[in-house]
Order: sequence, then structure tokens, then C-alpha cells
Amino acid sequence: MALTANQIKYYREAFGITQGQLAKRIGITPVMLGFIERGERTLSQSVAVRAGIALLEVSRQVTTATAEIQSLADALQK
Repeated sequence: MALTANQIKYYREAFGITQGQLAKRIGITPVMLGFIERGERTLSQSVAVRAGIALLEVSRQVTTATAEIQSLADALQK
């Protein structure tokens, strides 16, 4: 799944990860990711796909953590 630069920034911020963290996951520099997010550099298909994969991984981690927190909260309420 290829994302647009705006979508990459939106999801990165929604998941609370920095440009540096996402850039490391997709194999580019944080500076380059900043350029891409601001529209100062063209987003290649390859980077867009890698960003989609990386953000999907982050989404899964957030979902897992959310479920674990909910389980803990439920246990504390019993």
C-alpha cells in the first residue's frame, strides 16, 4: 500500500512517533522525511510503500498495547 506524503505525516503524528523514528524504519534520513512531508521532495513509490509497511507495524503495536491496557483496566475494576 503506497501512501501520500500527507497521509504519512498524518499517521506518523497520530501514532505519536517522530520523524526520526519513522525515517529509521523506512531507511531514509529524518531530514529527507521532513522534506517529503513538507512537499519539498518527491515521494518515491518505494519510500511510500516502505512507509505504509512501517506505519502498519506501528499500528499493530499500538493496537496490541491498547488491548493490554484495557485488559489491565478491566482486571483492576473487578
